[in-house]
Amino acid sequence: MTQIPNSTPVTWPYKIIDLRNNMISKIQQFNFQNVNVSEILLQGNIISTIEDGSFLNLKNDIRRLDLNNNSLTFLPAELGRLNQLEFLDLRGNHINSAGFSEQIMRQMGDYMETFYFGHEQLDHWPISIRHFQQLRKLELNGGTMSELPISAFDGFEWTLQELSIRNTKLISVPIALQYVHSVEVFHFDDNIIVGDAGILAPAFAGMVNTTRILSLENDGLTDFPDILLTLRELQNLSLARNRLEFVSDASVQKIASTKLTILNLENCDLDRIPGALSQLTSLRDLDLSYNRIYTIERNDLLQLNQLVHLILNNNEVSYISNSSFQGLTALRKLELKNTKLTFVPEAIRNIPGLEELDLTNTTPTIECTCEGMIWLAEHLYRMNRIHGWNVTIFGECETIADNILDYVWNRVCHYCTTCA
Repeated sequence: MTQIPNSTPVTWPYKIIDLRNNMISKIQQFNFQNVNVSEILLQGNIISTIEDGSFLNLKNDIRRLDLNNNSLTFLPAELGRLNQLEFLDLRGNHINSAGFSEQIMRQMGDYMETFYFGHEQLDHWPISIRHFQQLRKLELNGGTMSELPISAFDGFEWTLQELSIRNTKLISVPIALQYVHSVEVFHFDDNIIVGDAGILAPAFAGMVNTTRILSLENDGLTDFPDILLTLRELQNLSLARNRLEFVSDASVQKIASTKLTILNLENCDLDRIPGALSQLTSLRDLDLSYNRIYTIERNDLLQLNQLVHLILNNNEVSYISNSSFQGLTALRKLELKNTKLTFVPEAIRNIPGLEELDLTNTTPTIECTCEGMIWLAEHLYRMNRIHGWNVTIFGECETIADNILDYVWNRVCHYCTTCA
C-alpha cells in the first residue's frame, strides 16, 4: 500500500488502525476524517510528510501514535494539535534536535506519558523535551553524542519511571541521571564505548531506593559494576552480551544483599557455571545461554533452592554429572536446547519438582534405546503415578523417528519394562 485510502462515513466499531509495514509516504488532510480511533500504528513506512489537518477529526481521540521507522526530518505541526496524545514513537526518523520544535513539544506536553525517539545520526539532546512534565517512559535509541547535558531530564525528574538509552556513542552513564528520583526500570544497552569505567556511581544517586530492573547489556563490561552494591531494591539484572569470562566471589558479592530474583548472563563468554552464583540464594530465574559451558558438575548451582527456571541453551554442554542439580527443590523448567547432549541427563532425578525439560535441537539428537532409557521410564512413571507429577520432555530421538516422551511411553514402557 502506497497511500492511505480515504475513509467513507460509516459506523466505525474499531479503536485501532494498523497500517504498519507498507510504503505510505504521506498522510493527507482527509485520510482519517470519518473514523474514530484512539490508536494509529504507522511503523515501518516511508512517511516524510504529515499534512496540516490530517488528524483534525481525531484531535481529541488519539492517545497512541506509532511512527517508528519512517522518514520524518522534523516534528510535524499536526502532532501539536492532538490534545490527548499520551504515547508517541518517533524512533528511526532522522529528526535532529532542531527538528523538535519548542512550540509543538509544549503543545504535546500536557498529556505525554511515553516518548520514544532517536536515530543513528542524532547529534544533540533535544532540550524541548523538558515540556513533557507528565512523562513516565522515555527511550533514546541511537545517537552520536558522547554525553548528555546535565539538564537532560529536567521537567520530568519526579515522574519518570522507565528509562531506556540504547545504541549510542555515550562514554558513560549520563551524570544527569542523578536528578531523577522515581526510575524503577533502567535499560542502558548497546552503548559499547562505555566500559567498566563508564558506570559512574554518582549517576545512580537518585535511583538507589527505586530501581527494580537494571539492564547493562553489551556495554563493554568485564566485571559486575560496583554500583550494584547500592541498589537496595534491585530484583532483575541483565549483564548479557558483556565479555565477563570469569565471575568471581567478589563480583557476585556486590548483588548478594539485594532482592535479586532474575539474573541474565547470556552470551558473556563463560566457559563454566560460576560457583559464586551459589551466594544468590533468592534467585528464581537464571539465564546462562549462549556461553561456552561444556560440562555441568556436581558442585554447580548449589544452594539455589528458590530457582524455578534455568536456561542453558546454546552452550557446548556434552556432559552432565549424575550428581548435579541437587538441592534445586523449586526448579520447574530446565532448558538445554541446542547443546551437544546425546542423552537425557539422569541428573533430572535430583529435581523433585521438574515439570518441563527442553532438549530440542541438540546436535546430534538424543540417542533413544531401551537399555538407555529404562531409568527414565521408571522415573517418569513414579513421578506421575505415585507423586501425581507430570514431566514434559521436548526433543527428538536420534535412533528412531519419534520424540523422546512418546518413545518412552510407547516403546520403553511396553517392550523394555512394565512401568509399574
